Amino acid sequence: MKNFFKDRHTIVSIILILVFSVIVYQLANLQLVQGENYYTQSQVLNLRSRTILAERGNVLDRYGVPIAVNSTSYCLMLVDTGKPSEELNAMMYKLIKIFEKNGEKYSNTFSKYLSGDAVKFGTLLENSKDRIKVLKNATGYKFSGLDQDSAPLEFYEYFRDTVFKIDTEKYKEPDIYKIMTLRFEVLGFNPIIAEDIGTDTVAEVEERTDEFPGAIVDIVPSRKYVDAQDAAQVIGYVRTISEDELAKRSDQGYKIDDIIGKSGIERTAEGYLRGTNGYRRIQIDDSGKIKTISEEAVKPGSDVVLTIDMRLQKAAMESLEKNIQIIRQKPHSKNFKDAYAGAAVVLDVNTGEVLALASYPSYDPSIFLAGPEDVEAQKAIDKLNNPNNTTSSEYNRAIAGTYTPGSTFKPLVGIAALEEKKMDPYTKVFDAGYKIYDNMMLSSIEYNVYKTGLGWVNMIQAIQKSSNPYFYELGVKTGIDNIVKWAKLFGLGRKTGIDLLGEEAGIVSSKEYKAKINPYNWGKADTAQSSIGQLYNSFTPIQLANYAATIANGGKHFKPHIIKRVVKYDGSIVTETKPEYEILPVKKENMKIIQEGMIAVANNEDGGTAANAFKGLLPIKVAGKTGTAETGRESEHSSNALFICYAPADKPQIAVAVVVERGILGSYTAPIAYDILKAYFDNNGSGTQDFTAKMDIVELTK
Repeated sequence: MKNFFKDRHTIVSIILILVFSVIVYQLANLQLVQGENYYTQSQVLNLRSRTILAERGNVLDRYGVPIAVNSTSYCLMLVDTGKPSEELNAMMYKLIKIFEKNGEKYSNTFSKYLSGDAVKFGTLLENSKDRIKVLKNATGYKFSGLDQDSAPLEFYEYFRDTVFKIDTEKYKEPDIYKIMTLRFEVLGFNPIIAEDIGTDTVAEVEERTDEFPGAIVDIVPSRKYVDAQDAAQVIGYVRTISEDELAKRSDQGYKIDDIIGKSGIERTAEGYLRGTNGYRRIQIDDSGKIKTISEEAVKPGSDVVLTIDMRLQKAAMESLEKNIQIIRQKPHSKNFKDAYAGAAVVLDVNTGEVLALASYPSYDPSIFLAGPEDVEAQKAIDKLNNPNNTTSSEYNRAIAGTYTPGSTFKPLVGIAALEEKKMDPYTKVFDAGYKIYDNMMLSSIEYNVYKTGLGWVNMIQAIQKSSNPYFYELGVKTGIDNIVKWAKLFGLGRKTGIDLLGEEAGIVSSKEYKAKINPYNWGKADTAQSSIGQLYNSFTPIQLANYAATIANGGKHFKPHIIKRVVKYDGSIVTETKPEYEILPVKKENMKIIQEGMIAVANNEDGGTAANAFKGLLPIKVAGKTGTAETGRESEHSSNALFICYAPADKPQIAVAVVVERGILGSYTAPIAYDILKAYFDNNGSGTQDFTAKMDIVELTK
């Protein structure tokens, strides 16, 4: 019996030693061998970095009127709590039913990889290395079998079967696809699965919080445009970053679901408008409840204050729309009733500030804020981007449209002739209605209609009545090289340098340009045609407005600008645009002759081509010049119509350039300039410069 107890004690001791040894081994294995691996998995499961989206800076007009701003809305974020796929899929299915019941739209980044022009999955791997690293550690997904060239169907099936493990017996299409879209969003560092959700959805999710572990209802900034259709080409729009943009900007902190400025100021000022996101470190317990551990504050983007006056911008757009319709109904033998588009530019002649930059037709930038599930918005975008649709486009005619200037070019030829001492301004030339150069008969509108001319005219009268024969002769005497020289000095045929992307340079008709496209030598007929703004001459409305402004202020040639200042979120000034200009070597007496001719255009009823258009502005006088530009397609389309002007004629404040495509006659566009000038002087009166300065002081002292 004694030996029995002794043996039993020995056996128990051995068992205890063995059990203890196993425990020690397991502890050593857990802590020393597998410790780092389990620690990493624990951290991935329990700790997350949530991105706090920074507000994009506002875009305001010169008086603080909001155009592009930020609003706040509820969003639903969902972080992965490490639940098995079966539970996650069931949870996503419940959320989708809530969204559909309440008419909510939810995120669908997943569709980018499945569309006809699909983003390659390899782009995700390349530009989201941190995301993939976390995914591999947390889930064990190795993404083997997928590469840069994997087809959309391969991508879809891999994620359905391998990553999300969706039960195709339990769920059917389209529910499988819907579940996958939400599961894919949760893979991100900033997993917003639904934006701008309503209070009903918020209430239901928060009431059923136990069913949705990892769900966070948050308030986030979103872009909003205010009456931006009046300045759509100026403001531009934002949209989710493209694959190419992401590849170029990944080192700047952009992620695949970030928005970025695509055109207009939104693009030009992207560096100012974009804020710096903040981060919040959160802990998730086993039940899916969330606790904030640490936080890094966001830095909102800076506000961009434009030189644009939205009242004037709106007046320009409304007048373009109204008068284009009127022009279509004009009883004229050369009217094909096809006027359809135009542009108007308004400049402060003393600063170079752009007060209005109108391009008609326009569009609503808000359509680009809609998600891919908004069918109507996508149709509008497709229509807008259709290169064959010339009546509705984001194309900015004010800076990118190039137009033959027609007779608006004649004052420039007058300046060249006077400065090169080729003609006394009071010397008269007989206008018989035509001139013959190089065996080519070049005629005037009067001759084409009435078989007569304007008789004897000097330079002032030739500008006033827009005499072609006078300027044929004046141009030939002056010489094309001199005309080109002065055209370039006034900024015609070269970019103005305005702070918007997409500006075109245009063309100055010259020997050099003809040599590129035509084998025949330059002749007098070429010079004569160029002198009335035809042949190869092609300028943008912003160039024409700046040219008119330079005549108005006596020869100070400004660089137009549209950004007035940039203001940081703390109120400090980041940058403020100062006027840049060069003083052209034009004699005051010569400029005065041209100014007198332009004043006669808008005021002298004895042949002034726009004399009846501005009576409603009296006692304010306008100086202007009409232009009818042939396009070479007059057998099937109306000619283009242009008008440039400045006012008040005695003490100029603003210059205006108007172009109407297929507008028939230059005089038909003068009413658009009238509407713009009336809106300007009705709002600001003669003291607009003082008013602007006061507004600047008020804004700076806020």
